[in-house]
This record gives sequence, structure tokens and C-alpha cells, in this order.
Amino acid sequence: MLHGFLADPGTYDALLVHPTWARALEWLWVLPADIALGKHEIIGEDMFAAVQEYDPVDREAARFESHREHVDLQYTISGTEGIDWCPRIGLEPDGAFANDVQFWLPPTASFVTLIQSPGRFSVFYPSDAHRPKVDVGGGRVRKLVIKVNLRLLS
Repeated sequence: MLHGFLADPGTYDALLVHPTWARALEWLWVLPADIALGKHEIIGEDMFAAVQEYDPVDREAARFESHREHVDLQYTISGTEGIDWCPRIGLEPDGAFANDVQFWLPPTASFVTLIQSPGRFSVFYPSDAHRPKVDVGGGRVRKLVIKVNLRLLS
């Protein structure tokens, strides 16, 4: 997991040496403020952004998730949400794996809460369980998730 701020290159300089991450971050740098909701291809189906809006929910209503084939780069355009994080190892599945998403029962041990506000991003690998959409009093959230197929990172 990586948590950074787009305006502070020191938080992500190490990613820029890889052409896939450089492409994803370049895409964010030129992101129009009024980008339409929905799917936006960056490198076909191997890297795309899903732009979404929603009202965060109580922590108990949000779900931990992870992916097998993709890395998530979650970037906040407006609003503020909490994203809980913990290692996926040791968690119990909450339902069947489908559409590259496995939901998990909440951990019995501790987890870290990231405050995701405008201009901030988090990167979640398959080993990272993350629970987005946690209400922290920041209003409606507009964000995008860049889905990066692991093939592009090998």
C-alpha cells in the first residue's frame, strides 16, 4: 500500500521509474476537473479509470475487498472519505470471488485508516485489503480508481 499526494512528487517519485506508473500518474496530472462519470480507457482493458460519485457510509456498512488481477490507484477529486487498510493474509472471505473482487470479513486485529481527501491517492496491491467509502464527515465523494492489470507491472 502506498498513500500519497499528487502535489508532492516526493510521495511517489519511486513509482515514476516504471513506465506503467508513469503513464497512470501523467493521466492524473492532466485530469480535467469535470471528467465524466464512468469508464475511461488509458491502455485498453489493461489500465482504465472508473470515475464515480457516492455518499460515504458508516464503517459497518462498508466492506473490505482485494483483487487478484489488478492494482487499484484510488484518487480523490472532491469530498473526503476514510479508507481502512490491513494485510489480506489471515482474513476470512465474505462471499465468493467474482469479477476480480474478493470481499473479506472485517479483521479482528487492528487496521489503519487513511483519510482520502482531494488530491490524495492510495495504491492497493492484491495483498492489501482495503475498505473504501467510510464516512468521516467529508460529504459526497467524487473519485476515480485506476485499475492496473498486474501484467503491466511485471
